[in-house]
Amino acid sequence: MASTGTTSIEQAMSRGVEFLLARQSQDGLWREYETLAGEASDWPSGFIGAQLNDAGVRGTAIDRVAEALLRRQHRDGGWGYHHEVPSDADSTAWGLTFLAGTGLDRNAMERAGRCLKQFQNPRTGGVSTYADPSPIRRYLHAGPRFDVRGWCASHLEVTATAGRAFALVPNGRFRREAELAWQYVEPRRAPDGGWYSYWWVDRHYPTSQAVALADVLGRREPVTRAAAWASSEQLRDGGWGATGFARSAFATALALTVLLRAGVPLDDPVRPGLHQLIALQQPDGGWPGQASMRIPPPAVAEPESYRAWRLDGLGTGVIVHDQHRLFTTAACVSLLGLAAGG
Repeated sequence: MASTGTTSIEQAMSRGVEFLLARQSQDGLWREYETLAGEASDWPSGFIGAQLNDAGVRGTAIDRVAEALLRRQHRDGGWGYHHEVPSDADSTAWGLTFLAGTGLDRNAMERAGRCLKQFQNPRTGGVSTYADPSPIRRYLHAGPRFDVRGWCASHLEVTATAGRAFALVPNGRFRREAELAWQYVEPRRAPDGGWYSYWWVDRHYPTSQAVALADVLGRREPVTRAAAWASSEQLRDGGWGATGFARSAFATALALTVLLRAGVPLDDPVRPGLHQLIALQQPDGGWPGQASMRIPPPAVAEPESYRAWRLDGLGTGVIVHDQHRLFTTAACVSLLGLAAGG
């Protein structure tokens, strides 16, 4: 059995960081998720950069992705799936989270925060992936009657991610928007303490995002309840499974992140989970790509009711995995950084 002491945790994290840095493109970006729109770049780069920030990674690679994202920031202050796709709230939130973690370019953060605010419903606090349907309709070459109500509704995990991004902007510049986001997220918690998602198949990602927002706002009770949900989902061997995966590195990393944010010590149930996560690491330092994102048809507001999902296809109504293993590996690296610090 592999050790899960601090040294082994740090070694696994270091190998994961090397895996990610080796796959950073010459332009400073990471690319992931093959879809009909092509591979994403700006969105995963913000996410991966933010995970590396959380793990305490600094240096040239971080500077390169920062320069790339600053160069590709849209006129409206946001970012999209890639540079040719209109700005969306999730990509903008991850770009802003990354910049806030680096402390770079307050002006770019201000622009991104103002852009992100345009996606938030000022009454409910909910954040839509696409608030104005016109830009995404134009990108899709669709007419004004093309139904995109699903993509333009408020989404739990996007709201939580945006709320955390708002909260991380220095000097409390968007603190009100962060609190408003929490007003949307909190009452949508399930009775078991976890949350559900629009864009993700399983509950680990939305729950981890909601917990991150609660944590940065100092709301401890929801974090504790989410940890109870995560513990209830743990398998006997210490890991976590996900839809289509008996053992999922992505689910395990996110569930462990929830537990550590709740202050659960590096003992049961955390230590067996860390052991399983380290055991899943592949020889090249990455983890199996198991981050299951779904793309509902634009008109579908309730993806749980949709039954015609296709696996790793193009278009909509599909479930796609991170084929380059970058999203999963970044989540694992972030978790191991948190565990090493703990």
